[in-house]
Amino acid sequence: MPTLVSFLWHMHQPFYKDVVGNSYVMPWAYLHATKDYLGMVELSGEFPDIHQNFNLVPSLVLQLDEYARGQARDPLFDLAFAPAETLDSASRALIVKKFFPVPVGTMVDPYPRYAELLGRRRNGSTDFTIQEIRDIQVWWTLAWMDHDRRPAAFVTKGRHFSLADQAELRDLVMETIRKVVPAYRRHQEQGAIEISTTPFYHPILPLLVDSRVDDPRVPVEFHFPEDALEQLSRARKFIQQTFGKTPRGLWPSEGSVSEGMANLVSQAGFEWIATDEGILEKSGVHVYDGDRHRLYRPYRRGDLTIFFRDRTLSDLIGFHYMHGSSRDGAQDLLRRIKEVPDGSHVSIILDGENPWDYYPASGRDFLRFVFEGIRQDPALEAVTLSEARERLTPATLDWLAPGSWAGANFAIWIGHPEDHAAWAWIVRAREALMAAKGSTPGERWSKAYEELLVAEGSDWMWWFGNDFKSDEDAIFDSLFRRHIGNIYQLLNLPPPQELQNPIKKSLTGRLGVMFQGTNGTGLPNDG
Repeated sequence: MPTLVSFLWHMHQPFYKDVVGNSYVMPWAYLHATKDYLGMVELSGEFPDIHQNFNLVPSLVLQLDEYARGQARDPLFDLAFAPAETLDSASRALIVKKFFPVPVGTMVDPYPRYAELLGRRRNGSTDFTIQEIRDIQVWWTLAWMDHDRRPAAFVTKGRHFSLADQAELRDLVMETIRKVVPAYRRHQEQGAIEISTTPFYHPILPLLVDSRVDDPRVPVEFHFPEDALEQLSRARKFIQQTFGKTPRGLWPSEGSVSEGMANLVSQAGFEWIATDEGILEKSGVHVYDGDRHRLYRPYRRGDLTIFFRDRTLSDLIGFHYMHGSSRDGAQDLLRRIKEVPDGSHVSIILDGENPWDYYPASGRDFLRFVFEGIRQDPALEAVTLSEARERLTPATLDWLAPGSWAGANFAIWIGHPEDHAAWAWIVRAREALMAAKGSTPGERWSKAYEELLVAEGSDWMWWFGNDFKSDEDAIFDSLFRRHIGNIYQLLNLPPPQELQNPIKKSLTGRLGVMFQGTNGTGLPNDG
């Protein structure tokens, strides 16, 4: 029997929309749509015998749909295509500040004009001409387009873009976004891919079920299993309605699992979940040293099949192979897979969009080498996780330990005083929401509950505490507080005054980031 290989590409962005304000505060959902959300699935069409999983988070698909219908109000999208002649000095300065991707080596440096303009910014220049502003706008859009679909004529032209060029590019962006959901549906119907999903707004389900599931010292205690089940049920129904097939599998947000959440996953109708190898070790199945072979098979807990990802192989793709040649990286990956015992099943699971920003050619060459290598090797076969479930006999798992892919615990999301403060806001707002049930008109109460589900998402807690930081910390902090504030507003209750205070201590003094209106561009104030 060949070694079975399952790739699961997790496609996710936080819910960037302020529902009450009806505006998107970050553009990453639409930018990745023009690049990897379409490019990755269309690449799978070149290799229909390389079966893969694409794990689509419903809250991402919801945003993509709104962009596709032209109903997303996104100030940065509008800024990218606004005639430079009509922009005030603040808007032009914002373009110079925002419209250069972070992975400069792969998304800016290959394009001389774009690199030249970034060099001027780095040298402190502020006197960009109207033509230079438009060239930045156009290159920002081109850099975020799928490498295989980027219009070659624009790349060759390189500079002195016109208003007509800008308008043509906007039409191409909208056309690309509109193709994303139909492309996934088409490739699934053709049998090349399986669409799995994640709880609707990407919450850490084990914490919703029991905030102290892995640490009795957590100072904020809550139990919201009904919310966890709601996030699961909504996800399953949404994916079925959108893609025409009920999802069988689930990648829990951040690979986070526990006994309690697994019971809810089964109750919601899912057949399998996947998580990290560290959870298998924590569950009492030793997978290191001479016992690595135990990782390469599915396990059964109750009615649920559980797959455990190979962390080394997944992280090599996610963080390392972009630093060398595409061919060498692909050959190294295939060599490592072939070192696994015959008849094994290898789960390679990782972020499906962010790594490719750091690869030459958006990683397409690397993936083609990998897929072609599997195709040509009779000892390897790429299968979806549902196909692996049907073909393999699982071992019995006596206990599913609580934890996530990150250290087999939940510290990132509930281990810091800032995390505790954010969860305390969720608990407080939820109490107000439940107290208002019956006295608040049904539609408004339902919208308020939706905002609660959004606030339960994992991404807010990711940026609280000292685990991670970004240039957008103030926006993440303020958007979380806006979602909490929206609950009170929808209930016709005054938001607590202290909700204006940033949760992140590094933002002290920057009060009301999302509560003081805009800076003239429709964007939230920075401070």
